[in-house]
Amino acid sequence: MRALRRTVVPLVLALAAALAVVPEAAAAAPTDYVALGDSYAAGVGAGTGPCGRTDASYPARYAAREGVRSFTFVACSGATTAGVLADQVRAVSRETDLVTITVGGNDSGFGPVLARCATAPTDADCDQAVRAGERIARYVVPSTVAGVVWAARAQAPKARVVVLGYPHLFGAGTSCPLTQARRDRIDAGADVLNAQLAESVQRWGAEFVDVRPAFAGHGLCSADPWIVGPGSPGAFHPTATGYARGYLPALARS
Repeated sequence: MRALRRTVVPLVLALAAALAVVPEAAAAAPTDYVALGDSYAAGVGAGTGPCGRTDASYPARYAAREGVRSFTFVACSGATTAGVLADQVRAVSRETDLVTITVGGNDSGFGPVLARCATAPTDADCDQAVRAGERIARYVVPSTVAGVVWAARAQAPKARVVVLGYPHLFGAGTSCPLTQARRDRIDAGADVLNAQLAESVQRWGAEFVDVRPAFAGHGLCSADPWIVGPGSPGAFHPTATGYARGYLPALARS
């Protein structure tokens, strides 16, 4: 009996150990990944390509890092939620098990607000432009982003849907464009948009990833900015470092 126990017990323990690693292996299996969204998802600021898409973007970096089975990258510079619904969501299929999305900034007037704040004669004029964007973020974006999430889920009911937000562009520091009041106001507008995105997508069963903590200390005003400065191609978008050390780790941790 003792001899049998000496033989059987190690075999049972070995089998238990082998079975214990099965869930981990399954969790690490490659995915069929589709990336949707605007210029922040496309990678504008880190390179050039069709629709602004680049291998330095967070979706391309994530696909390479995780070794996904398939990667469909349809994010496009300038895309709004309506554009994602019309032109991008069809890329999601029943085989898709991961969808990432960054969208809503253009709906809220990202470009026009920045242009107005850069040229407005007074800080009050910039504040007025940001307020207009915030109204859209509060009263329009939640329903339109929910529509994008719903459409992605309808196409791929078992997929994990992750919506990534937007960083503060300026943050703390002294080496900065615009006045302090304008910088603070634009960053506060990003807070409003992120809050509305988080509440809306989570209500519809998607995950929200807040990238602001990852970019803390790396705004345009910092000594080590991860945002492209004004006057350069891809201005006010993450740099390649911003995608690699800001967006990518935030997505990987989610």
